[in-house]
Amino acid sequence: MTRPFPLTRHQIVFLLLGGWFLLCSAQATAQRADTSQVLKLTNDAWEVIETNTDEAEQLLNEAVTKAQSLKYLRGEAAAWNGLGVVAEVRGNFDVAEKHYRKALALRQKLGDKQEVASSLNNLGVLYEMSGRPDSAILLFKENLRVLEEIRDISRIARTQFNLAGVYQEKGIYTIANEHLTEARIILESQNDEDGIAKVYTSLGHIRFELDRYEEGLDLYRKALALREKLGDPVRLAEAYTDYANALDEVDSSLTAVGFYQRALDIWKNLDDALGQANVFVNLGDAHKHLGNYRLALDYLHQAELIYKDLENANGLMETYNTIGDVYYRDKKQKTALEFVDKYYRIAIEAGDQKFIQGALKDYAEVYAAMGNFRTAYEYWQQYDSIRYTNLNEKISSEFAQKEALFEDDKRKKKLREQEAAFKLQESELARSRNGLYASLAGVLALLALATLLFSRNRLRARANRELAAKNAAIEQERRRADELLTNILPAETAAELKAHARVKPVRYESVTVMFTDFRGFTTIAESLPSEVLIAELDECFSLFDSIVQEYGLEKIKTIGDAYMCAGGLPTPNNTHPQDTVRAAIAMQQRLSALMAENKAAGRPAFEMRIGIHTGPVVAGVVGRHKFAYDIWGDTVNTAARLEQGSEPGKINISETTFQAVKDLFPCTYRGRLSAKNKGEVAMYFVEY
Repeated sequence: MTRPFPLTRHQIVFLLLGGWFLLCSAQATAQRADTSQVLKLTNDAWEVIETNTDEAEQLLNEAVTKAQSLKYLRGEAAAWNGLGVVAEVRGNFDVAEKHYRKALALRQKLGDKQEVASSLNNLGVLYEMSGRPDSAILLFKENLRVLEEIRDISRIARTQFNLAGVYQEKGIYTIANEHLTEARIILESQNDEDGIAKVYTSLGHIRFELDRYEEGLDLYRKALALREKLGDPVRLAEAYTDYANALDEVDSSLTAVGFYQRALDIWKNLDDALGQANVFVNLGDAHKHLGNYRLALDYLHQAELIYKDLENANGLMETYNTIGDVYYRDKKQKTALEFVDKYYRIAIEAGDQKFIQGALKDYAEVYAAMGNFRTAYEYWQQYDSIRYTNLNEKISSEFAQKEALFEDDKRKKKLREQEAAFKLQESELARSRNGLYASLAGVLALLALATLLFSRNRLRARANRELAAKNAAIEQERRRADELLTNILPAETAAELKAHARVKPVRYESVTVMFTDFRGFTTIAESLPSEVLIAELDECFSLFDSIVQEYGLEKIKTIGDAYMCAGGLPTPNNTHPQDTVRAAIAMQQRLSALMAENKAAGRPAFEMRIGIHTGPVVAGVVGRHKFAYDIWGDTVNTAARLEQGSEPGKINISETTFQAVKDLFPCTYRGRLSAKNKGEVAMYFVEY
């Protein structure tokens, strides 16, 4: 029997290494096959994520489990991201946020900045959709920082666009305009016509919301030209509608109808009910301007049926708003008021500031037409206080400067190109020494100069026409305010106010004054960026404004984080103590709910003290340029001291207020407590 040849040590090592290599290769092949399964599960889920969320969720959960068993972090992050989209499609924003956060954490662990940016963008969009604009802004800005690090220019433009959208929704138009301009520069450098069209559209929307319709029309025209070139039917229908909206506002309603009809034809071909409803509203509005009231109502009621079927609150508000205006123009004011009430109730429930503002204006106009000028003026004051915050000369100036700088950069670039071309031409002319060519160049230069002068004259004429139109609009607004002022005040008083910016004060024998204040506000303020702090205060005070209006009180003013209102004026009544306490309870309860949401989202949360006192005051108009309605007297000082003596989450009332409300609200006597400069004051906590 032949014995096997003995192996050397090197041969043994070689065989062992070869076996180990084959084993590793086999394991790597199996690993790749397993990770491919994770990716396939995720990709399959994306195929059905919009149409069958249950199936998508099942596939993605399988992908998560598989990825975790393989410790395949990239695949797990992709699956969590998909689950976030599933939850978002279902409208479950809290669950979506948790899933997106898991994907973000994994991507940050991997150091994949491109995917980190994607997760930040998803979270920002989610916060915007769920009504948390300030959180959305912070995430979009962080996303922008990451994208700038990796120099992802295309996605930088998209993020600039997203930031603009949030600021526009908040009504901060100047900042929205800045971000759109940044996006526009990038998109034009890349010749991205779809993106440029979106920017023109958004810039047009801002001008439209600020009633600058001529500027909006020009921007919409540019967007429409690109949409007709690109041919996307949905975007084209939207562009037709935007352009027609602006036309309708600049008194070209008949022309607008034709563009609306083009949009309607597209939506019908696409069998898109919502798109058709939106056009029906616009057609109703256009025919309203043309005086075709019956036809306008036919279109609007078609829209109403679709919106009700789709449970679309925004669409119903728009429809009822327009129907109310049709009846207003047709001098059927009682019916008009019914439809203003309809969309105002929906707007209050939804917290939609745009429609709340519109309703205030409509109430003022309808009540004025009905002869109830005092109520009309009160609504007009509320409307103006909102409108002129957004629409002022500073905004107009800033927009003009931004546009001028952008266009100037483009002109300078073009001039540099032309200068280079002219230098080359001059060199060629010098070499050829051809007098004919030189003469021809001179003629062309003269023609160019003539063209430039002609264009400049046309621009000057256009600017003069626009200035005349704006002056006419300002004059119309001034006449309307003067008419309302004259109708609610005696002629002598109105003349005194307009001539001297003063009126005689009025004494009220019994009103109820409320002060609110946030505990620890100074400490919180020191830890927050100013824009976040202001946004949080604005959200709280907007909530209080709606409650004050709901219970028939009068907002007096805000001082820092303090809010002051009163019941029983300017129109005296006998229920002001009860109304004020009810409003205070609503403020504490709704603020508590809002702060619970803030805590869950990691935002600052406030606790509030309230003090209420009933007694006489003097009320009047103060100021010479910006009028302010204010109240004075010991009652005001006592209410302020009661607020200081209150506790977070409590409503502290005085003896006089207690006597007026004790049969309606349970109260706890606190005893006679010391109040600054007041000695001892009897105080009660309202139990709610």
